[in-house]
Amino acid sequence: MKNKLIRLARIFLLLLCFALSIWSQNNLVRFEKSIEEGNLTIEKDLFQYVIANPKDANGFLLLSKLRLKQNRLNEAKSLSQKALSLDSNLLSAKLNLASIHYKLGEIEQSRSILNSISDTEIKGDSTRLMLAQNLAKMGDCPRAINLVDKLALKIKNTEALPLRAKCYSEKDDKKDYFSLIPLAFSIVKTNPEIAVNFAEILTQGGMKKNAVELLRLVVTSHPKNVEALLLLAKSEIYLKDLAKAKLHLAQAEKLSPNSTELFFVKSLLESEQGESQKAFDLLEKSLAINPNDVQILGQFVIIAMRANYPSKAVRAAEKLLQIQPDNLDFLYLYGAASLQNKNLAVAENSLVKFMENRPNDSRGCVALGLVLAAQPEKLDVARQQMQKCLAMNPNNSEAAYQLGLSYKANGEIVKATEYLEIAAKLTPDNANVLRDLGTVYLQNTMETKARPVLEKSVAINPNDSETHFQLSRLYNLVGERELARKHLEIFQKLRNPKKEGM
Repeated sequence: MKNKLIRLARIFLLLLCFALSIWSQNNLVRFEKSIEEGNLTIEKDLFQYVIANPKDANGFLLLSKLRLKQNRLNEAKSLSQKALSLDSNLLSAKLNLASIHYKLGEIEQSRSILNSISDTEIKGDSTRLMLAQNLAKMGDCPRAINLVDKLALKIKNTEALPLRAKCYSEKDDKKDYFSLIPLAFSIVKTNPEIAVNFAEILTQGGMKKNAVELLRLVVTSHPKNVEALLLLAKSEIYLKDLAKAKLHLAQAEKLSPNSTELFFVKSLLESEQGESQKAFDLLEKSLAINPNDVQILGQFVIIAMRANYPSKAVRAAEKLLQIQPDNLDFLYLYGAASLQNKNLAVAENSLVKFMENRPNDSRGCVALGLVLAAQPEKLDVARQQMQKCLAMNPNNSEAAYQLGLSYKANGEIVKATEYLEIAAKLTPDNANVLRDLGTVYLQNTMETKARPVLEKSVAINPNDSETHFQLSRLYNLVGERELARKHLEIFQKLRNPKKEGM
């Protein structure tokens, strides 16, 4: 009797373990599906599962994937490493870690993981696809496409779509690239994550309208997909559809209020509306959560310069170069930030190196000219540099504008007028160009030409004190004393706002 009871107890325990195993597997499948669909509201349940199952490598891997979706890269990295410490042969954890290294800018670590994976480890289409996706990110499209060609047709026309789009785009295969777009639209309901990833490739390739159409379908079918909402808002900002972008950002914020990507996209919106300080504050929040994200750091450098925090811009650019020392775009940002921070030797050295590697880059050309112009003993060299920029691109309005300012500062009015007129023709709605052109017209006693230019400038930017001062001069010269007095008063208010408010 006793033996019989023991056997029954063992059977019960086995059945209980089996039931718990099935329950765990079902939970993991549910978590994975939610993450794939961009539904991050399962975070609490997944976290509790990991606490209750501290030896389940797949639980840590899924939590890592969730953190990766949230762009919390350092946490995602630690969680993938934890999964591998529990199961060193978990290939999906290796591939997930390679993706995280890549996003962190740790290219060599990512490449090392991919190179360590042998063909014998690749079992099944899912791991083959994950490896191909990582290889494509690293620029190894030939090997990636070779792996994709071995996939089942269903997977090739669904999960592999973003990868194929990226590789076809890189080799400028327009026919095959465009043939994928209808397929992407057809999978919105069943594979929203794939549709979102495909939309991101479209956005990167300049096809933002197509991306917006696709993403709007996604959020209609899957209104809780935070990733789709944020990418949609970002694309709408690029297309200047700010009202729709605000709406989709509000929806995303309700679902994931502390997402670094949310802060990033909101900063893009504030920047687009001219709110550089608000954009800067949002990016600081984003970096506090994810300090090594190169996308956020790059935008931070630009916004810090606009918000007049040049030293912070320099530090962020230095960090970018520490992460990716061979990235020329980061070298340019470092040179531009150093120029604003008046580190002229550092700026000149960085921009000279940049131009040696990209001799036809217009922005680098102008930035180097500005560094040289900031050193009085190099004025002639600076002007020669700006002339090179104009020769390289006759539509380079900034080069023409800077040449005009250079001659204006030295009292060479004829030359200043020549280049400022070129700049105004190229950018007819640039308030600063119009203001300075109007100023040199006045200096050359050309009041008739100065009037429409200065009046247009003040209409575009009514808060520029210098424009009001020049208008006051103009109206005095032509005998319109009341207008002259009005603009002088506005000039004084803008120049002394604190005094005016007392």
